[in-house]
Amino acid sequence: MHVLVVDDEARLTRHVVSALTEAGHDPIAVHDGEAALRKAAETNFDLIVLDVGLPGVDGFQVLKRLRAQHIMTRVLMLTARGELNDRLTGLQLGADDYLPKPFAMQELVARVRALGRRFAEEPALVLRAGNLTLNLAEQVVQRDGKSIDLSTRELTLLRVLMREPGRVFTRTELCERVWEREHEYDTKLVEVFVGRLRKKIGQPPLIETVRHIGYTIPA
Repeated sequence: MHVLVVDDEARLTRHVVSALTEAGHDPIAVHDGEAALRKAAETNFDLIVLDVGLPGVDGFQVLKRLRAQHIMTRVLMLTARGELNDRLTGLQLGADDYLPKPFAMQELVARVRALGRRFAEEPALVLRAGNLTLNLAEQVVQRDGKSIDLSTRELTLLRVLMREPGRVFTRTELCERVWEREHEYDTKLVEVFVGRLRKKIGQPPLIETVRHIGYTIPA
């Protein structure tokens, strides 16, 4: 599933993103309510993991505004507040589940998986682009049955492109998805990694450059 993680605790966010990635999901992180609202309006996420205690616009306000805009993406609320009233507030505003902090990462992954089963089909375990396959569970890439050895970053970059064939990703978007950087994007780094991927994947080329915009794997 394509998951938006919204939490202002940078260290926790990195752990959540890592755990969800290892479970075969495609997470992206932001750290405040306004950024969450922009991302949710721009992108069709399968699930939002939303912290209540955000700076500025808190999680309850984010959820209320999302529902007012008829954005019905399912939401798993995270909060350090364990009181019944706070849980009820989130659910009444339209949250689908609620997980108090601190929590075990395995429980978060299990809650995300459960929400996926409740509202949609299980995410595809194998992505395909022509004769190239990416097994998300085993993190194995093959072309014509031959395995391709990729680094973690190369694998993540390929997964992002293969999850949405036909979509053109800007270099800035890829920086955010793969390197989780929100400022001073190093777009040259994306070009280097795309070049490495193309070389390892071989011919005919699968990753196309869209001039002045970014990269795509055609649908």
